[in-house]
Amino acid sequence: MTQPLTSLNQKTILRIIQEVMGDFGLPIPTQIIGNTDKTVSQMLIHATRVGEDLAARGSINDGWPVMRKEYTFNLVGYGGYSGNTTLGSNVITNMNTVANIAVGMIGTSTQTPYGVTVTAVDPIGMTVTLNQPALATDTGALFSFGNESYAIPADADHFIQQTGWDRSFRWQLVGPLSAQEWQVLKSGISPTGPRLRYRIMDGLIFVNPVPASLDNLVMEYYSTGWCQSSAGVAQTSWMADTDTPVLQDRLFILGMIARFLNRKGFDSSSAQREYDDAVEAAIGRAGGSRVLPMNARAEPPILLGSANVPDTGFGS
Repeated sequence: MTQPLTSLNQKTILRIIQEVMGDFGLPIPTQIIGNTDKTVSQMLIHATRVGEDLAARGSINDGWPVMRKEYTFNLVGYGGYSGNTTLGSNVITNMNTVANIAVGMIGTSTQTPYGVTVTAVDPIGMTVTLNQPALATDTGALFSFGNESYAIPADADHFIQQTGWDRSFRWQLVGPLSAQEWQVLKSGISPTGPRLRYRIMDGLIFVNPVPASLDNLVMEYYSTGWCQSSAGVAQTSWMADTDTPVLQDRLFILGMIARFLNRKGFDSSSAQREYDDAVEAAIGRAGGSRVLPMNARAEPPILLGSANVPDTGFGS
């Protein structure tokens, strides 16, 4: 059994507040956002606090499936470059091409320090300027250039563990790395290896080694967007009367009733208990669950085994 997910089934914030105020015998507003009536303003605050509470309760164990999202993005990296280096010089000359190289990219070569950054690109003179000088003089030195960091979705609360993959190679990402592990890679001497490692810091996803390809990466994350616009854009606050909650609107109504009674000094224990029970029940059934047999060993579905492998022609 799953919770309602689509905004077509959800009440707008205008309708939710109208129902709550009607339940208390209060005047029914025709507008919420921008309404200066004190009671309406308080109801809007209650609706916001309930949304924040519901999102926080679910984030503890990723309990709201509707707030889990998949984030896919492509690495930005290019190889096949060659140019001349001069010991002590920051400029790579006589580049075979400077296409796709941009300021801020990380350059990788045996003739430059690890992690050098591109500070200028001259497509006319066919040169690339780095923030550190070359380690040796070489003609036709090989280079690759790529981005080390990538943006995180604006509505991301946290990434769900063990969901990072490089789909281009079908390899699971290694990470997230700790600060100590990351500095070993950045500052120490360590093998590169075939697997891509990552660290989340400074509001960005950092990858190592710096790519020389356009691999497609994927991670799942838990969203902060407990409400959404009429166009389905995730939000963390009510912006228009047509906004709808992402989670069940019934939970918002029950939570607002409990909060209103509490703030007005009335006995809210029964209303609070009804809200808490409804939230726990909704979280418990939201994502479904695997069947746990009592008389047999629990196992995942067998996709390939002795019962379904042909005697001949396997793989054809």
